[in-house]
Amino acid sequence: MSDPWLTRLEKKITRLSDREDRPGLFSLGQLLVMAAGLYQLGTDIRLRLYRAGLLKSKRLPCFVISIGNIVAGGAGKTPMVIYIAELLMKMGKHPVVISRGYKGSLKAGAGVVSDGETIFLDPQVAGDEPYMMARRKTFPVVVGKDRYLAGKLAIEQLNPDVIVLDDAFAHVKLERDLNLLLFDHDRPLGNKRMLPAGRLRETPAMSKERAQAIILTRCPEKEWVEDGAGQKEGVGQKGVFSQYGGIPFFKTCHIPYLLKLLPREKRVGPAPPCPDSLKDRWGLLFSGIANNKSFRKTAEEVGIKVADHLEFKDHYRYKRADILLIQKRAEKIGTNLIVTTEKDWVKLGRDIQWDTDLAVIGIKIRFENDKAFEGFIKYRVG
Repeated sequence: MSDPWLTRLEKKITRLSDREDRPGLFSLGQLLVMAAGLYQLGTDIRLRLYRAGLLKSKRLPCFVISIGNIVAGGAGKTPMVIYIAELLMKMGKHPVVISRGYKGSLKAGAGVVSDGETIFLDPQVAGDEPYMMARRKTFPVVVGKDRYLAGKLAIEQLNPDVIVLDDAFAHVKLERDLNLLLFDHDRPLGNKRMLPAGRLRETPAMSKERAQAIILTRCPEKEWVEDGAGQKEGVGQKGVFSQYGGIPFFKTCHIPYLLKLLPREKRVGPAPPCPDSLKDRWGLLFSGIANNKSFRKTAEEVGIKVADHLEFKDHYRYKRADILLIQKRAEKIGTNLIVTTEKDWVKLGRDIQWDTDLAVIGIKIRFENDKAFEGFIKYRVG
């Protein structure tokens, strides 16, 4: 059980890291700004040491693609990793995805989560996002906090010709051949302050020379332009294009879909997902992702009327008491539909008896100009 005082402090810091106004003198916000200055200095020194060669990066003997961001929180990295791994397979490549395995119990070394067919590690060991990718059984997944050791294991056991690094932009200890930098459309730079006063891990100036392409995620399709190159700066971009001028720039949107529907009255297995089966139904949402508010928007896009939304911390491990809380809340508000994310679904026990229909929402990536992006990847990978 976490300390309630620490929990309250964490929530307050999270709220302050989203605020754009100037903090008051001698306030917690001002203390965070001072800490952010030290964080920025330390990050800058570290990157300069790598650029000068005083700190050495290691190289793997195959093509390495990194997918990441400079803003802490959700930018749609996992759906993008899946998209790119499956794109590489369509191109005839043999990719392996390597993830840090955040919140997984694997503390040292590396482990094979899946060889693309068989799953070897559960979400408690692998972490929820690597396990979620492994459940697709389309490409191998390896976890390890040291990406170089994880890459060596992948090469020894899985023989890839391309390694895709999940959330590794800041992991400069491992060299990569292509760095894809993601930004969320709505708040691409957060409040433009470094951690912990904001969400930035690096400033645009620190990251520009290492990025080979910028990808804006969760774009509204109505803002897309016909040229497909992302040259027109929309409202949501908020100057990102100007910060990274001269670098290839792509736009994507998230397409939600019904991944699973588990009817209350049918326990032998999920019903075939029907796109219209959720339309205009009142639902109780629950999620534990980096941007819980985005899930409400996602649910509404598939036609669900949101009656309530129970929000948990990112990577939250659900307990039986949480499941009881969710079911009691659904009963209290009189809804016969509970809705969650794919990432949350993979952490839930399959023995849970739901008193209502349970819908699991997945996310697919769509590029404004998929041919342009595919051509870019083909050109870089060779």
